[in-house]
Amino acid sequence: MAESVRVVEGKVTITFLYLIRNIISLMGLVGLAFTGLLLLFLVALDVLGVFGEEKLYSGLITYIVLPFLFSLSALVTAFGMAWKWRRTRKHGIETTIVPGHTPAGRITAIAAAVLVTLGWFAVIGYGTYTGYHYTDSTTFCGLACHQVMEPEWTAYNRSLHARVNCVECHIGPGAGWFVKSKFSGVRQVWAVCRKTYKTPIQTPLHNLRPARDTCEHCHWPGRFSGSVERVVTHYSGDAANTPVRYNLLIKVGGGNPDLAQPGGVHWHVSDNWQVKYLASDEKRQNIPYVRVTYKDGRTDEFVSPEFDRTTLGEKNLRTMDCLDCHSRPSHVFKSPNRALDEAMDKGLISPALPGIKRVALKAFQEEYKTKAEALTAIDAALDAYSKAQTLTPVQQQLMIEARPNILNVYSTNFFPEHGVDYRAFIDNLGHFERKGCERCHDGKHQSVNGPATITKKCDACHLIIGQASGVKEVAEMAYGAKDFLHWEDPGEEPIKLTKTCSPCHAIDKDKK
Repeated sequence: MAESVRVVEGKVTITFLYLIRNIISLMGLVGLAFTGLLLLFLVALDVLGVFGEEKLYSGLITYIVLPFLFSLSALVTAFGMAWKWRRTRKHGIETTIVPGHTPAGRITAIAAAVLVTLGWFAVIGYGTYTGYHYTDSTTFCGLACHQVMEPEWTAYNRSLHARVNCVECHIGPGAGWFVKSKFSGVRQVWAVCRKTYKTPIQTPLHNLRPARDTCEHCHWPGRFSGSVERVVTHYSGDAANTPVRYNLLIKVGGGNPDLAQPGGVHWHVSDNWQVKYLASDEKRQNIPYVRVTYKDGRTDEFVSPEFDRTTLGEKNLRTMDCLDCHSRPSHVFKSPNRALDEAMDKGLISPALPGIKRVALKAFQEEYKTKAEALTAIDAALDAYSKAQTLTPVQQQLMIEARPNILNVYSTNFFPEHGVDYRAFIDNLGHFERKGCERCHDGKHQSVNGPATITKKCDACHLIIGQASGVKEVAEMAYGAKDFLHWEDPGEEPIKLTKTCSPCHAIDKDKK
């Protein structure tokens, strides 16, 4: 057995075993043994698949808490040894010196120290590697701070990006942004612990990584996509829930001049030019200035009448990218009108229930303090509707099927405790409920080089290839390019409008 101290030619040499013989280091060693064995046990269970894929709390304990406690125990052990060393130098050897030493004991002590060190590095290395991947998982991002992230987690799981890891959009590749995100994460954890975070999350995020570094790893805007058909169905608030359907041919186009002439919606992100703009408000809804810079150095500037160009600052200009239009790619909170329209179009809420949309819409637009309060009130409104209507047996069954779907529509789009709903975040895709495209395409942005303006023509981005109102008319709707017609009231003749959609359909009009 190795000795506490050695005496060689009259000189005293303090050994490792001597230094760890103190209450502090012994406590650290006990912690190392306990956390190390528990960590190995939990890692083995994880490797065997006992925890499954949604390993939220087991992952937190195994790859965050235990490695931290293991490292802390090692630091406590080292601190105790340093304290013993300093005390020995000041007061001298505290134990009886046994002269001489045995080579076997010396080798045993060295081997034990080496094995402990290698074991520590192995455990910490594996824990760090696995912990790194765990903290990048969607489970960690969405559920570790469940109270804060509940709205975003719910919307994400119902989005088109539900199989894309959060970090692929919010961080992207490369060590630089990884380090930035981890430092930002520490601040966010501290804010959660102190409950100083803001609800809802403030958008747009000004320190968000450019979309070219994230979105374009999967979505290449240079690819020429041609035109894509989109069908939009609205249900009126009358007793018949009269459907109004529009078939749009969206000119997606492409932005790579090597594949095709840049055009369509993706003209804005062509490699042949760069579009920059100035927003006069935090939400980027008022854009008085737009600049297009071509590869040959030419520029074209478009200015709103009320904007003073002398106040333009280069540092305030933003380079246009995907998120300027696709501002809610994964975390969409739909308006009551849109959410109910989509549910009815999918058959989750039957249009055969007289006036059901009007009833649900009114219940959704009330102000509630909590989701539980809201669901109770909506359920009561549906009860009152069922009692007030004379429903056939078939309609009664449709109502039974529709009730949970109506409640689910609210649950997945409204989060009163967080202040999150369709009014909290702005979706700039299109121009129906928000200005969206019309922030620039309003016909008022005049070129400084001549009489040209940024176009306001509908057919610059899409064509109407079909439209109808009424159940029979929608079912028999014919295709063909058409002018947009607007149905003021069900049953009346449609009229041709020249004004835009958002002034009447603006989401903020619902806000009390």
